[in-house]
Amino acid sequence: MQKLIEFFTKKGELVLDPFAGVGGTLLGASLAQRKAIGIEINEKWTSIYKEVCKTESLEEQPIIVGDCLEVMKNFRSDWENSIDFIITDPPYNVTFVKSMCNEKYPNSNRRSDLDSFSSDNRDFANSKDFDEYLQRMTVFLNSCYHVLRPLRYLVIIMKNSYQNGEYIMTSAYISDLARQACFIMKGEIIWYPNGNRLRPYGYPFVFVPNIIHHNILIFRKEEAKK
Repeated sequence: MQKLIEFFTKKGELVLDPFAGVGGTLLGASLAQRKAIGIEINEKWTSIYKEVCKTESLEEQPIIVGDCLEVMKNFRSDWENSIDFIITDPPYNVTFVKSMCNEKYPNSNRRSDLDSFSSDNRDFANSKDFDEYLQRMTVFLNSCYHVLRPLRYLVIIMKNSYQNGEYIMTSAYISDLARQACFIMKGEIIWYPNGNRLRPYGYPFVFVPNIIHHNILIFRKEEAKK
């Protein structure tokens, strides 16, 4: 996060992360000498961020506990065209009920239900289906457009997913929604984290991919909506 913040902003500029989680963006902004604001629906994660700040002797950046759709709607008129950079790591899709790998492979890491980030129905990961998830992302992207300054960048870190036997190009859906919100896509960076374990999904009956890379999607607000 720090490297991306340093690349797309100057010292003292304002960074927004609407899905702040444990505050990785806020920490990166502090290290890069930028101001930042985070929004996070799960107060548990904001507490972790504050503990890290204490441990690392970093001054806390403001983090708002709440639904980013509601928070951004309420401050949009005051913050319109005031954010210098938005970078965020939203839920990638609707939360899986179970892992793709069954208990036949005890070393696969994921043999039981996954722990969702929260039980809050407003959490994008708890959408009832993919269509509702996309509807929420549409509102989110339009809110981002309104608060971002013209000619500045929105970066979304996104991972594709595999659901009901189908590979879902989530990043492609999000890119199209961003275009509909009048963002211009300027490129992407493929991030491959080291250390991910491969799992034998589907073996030996069908091909099921390990999804281990992230798409860092880069968009720009070129001009005001007509």
